[in-house]
Amino acid sequence: MQITFWGVRGSYPVPGAATVRYGGQTSCVEVRTAAGECVIVDAGTGMRQLGNKLAREANGQPSQYHVLLSHVHWDHIQGLPFFSPAYIPGTRISVYALLTAADELNQVIGGITRHEFFPMPLEAVPAAFDFHQVEPGVDFVVGGFHITPIALNHPFGSVGYRIDADGSSVAYVADTAPFDKVLHKQHFLAGPEPLSADDQVALTAMRDALVARLRGVDTVIYDTHFLPDEYERFPHYGHSTPDQALVICQEAGVRRLVLYHHAPGHSDEQMDQVAATYLAKGAAIGIEVLTSFEGMSLPIGAG
Repeated sequence: MQITFWGVRGSYPVPGAATVRYGGQTSCVEVRTAAGECVIVDAGTGMRQLGNKLAREANGQPSQYHVLLSHVHWDHIQGLPFFSPAYIPGTRISVYALLTAADELNQVIGGITRHEFFPMPLEAVPAAFDFHQVEPGVDFVVGGFHITPIALNHPFGSVGYRIDADGSSVAYVADTAPFDKVLHKQHFLAGPEPLSADDQVALTAMRDALVARLRGVDTVIYDTHFLPDEYERFPHYGHSTPDQALVICQEAGVRRLVLYHHAPGHSDEQMDQVAATYLAKGAAIGIEVLTSFEGMSLPIGAG
């Protein structure tokens, strides 16, 4: 497999002079097999440039595309209306999302393309969209990809994905908080108030399931939005730190961690410091730590 990062920011896009090297577009990752099959993970603003590339490859001909959504917060869906292949007649776009979101996906995607906000409503787009529910722990297959959804700890719910193909595996873990302060519930965000015993049990089970599903994965892309001091100020916003990601990856025996979903306020200079600090921290425990940037492309597996 090969993965390519088209958007690596969280919360909102920040292209500009301070983010030239790491990029300012929001979440979008392309995963390809050696045979050229493709799945797209998340549909943030980085999806626009990916769509332009895919449209050129299609040379005006219709194709089928598969989009795995972690959840439907703005920074993970804003690229869909600007995805060039959607405007090629005959194209089919399959969108996969968590059960709690999938029931409303048609309304969510249709909502951001309403005539008040966008010149072409979803029902007028030449491509055909179909929406699929995913459930944590219930695997499914897309072409040559074996996909395992993983429940994550984020306000109103989020799902990660373990993707196996070509004899190796990559996992996408965004958005998620650690498992001690935020409770994943459909309509409830636990603030700083103490968690109940049932909440603690649920969070422990979620963490155990994440580690189990990451066990032996070659490369993990992880939400490391906050630095430790920032996390202390925003402990229930649904995001993690690089240190928290390293603990999970070490337990799971992961070979490589990729820092992802960077905070919009982190400049290139600050990201350089993050990259150097956690490259060294990872090396000390036997994990290769890379810091994602737009255009970064990585082979997955020993080959």
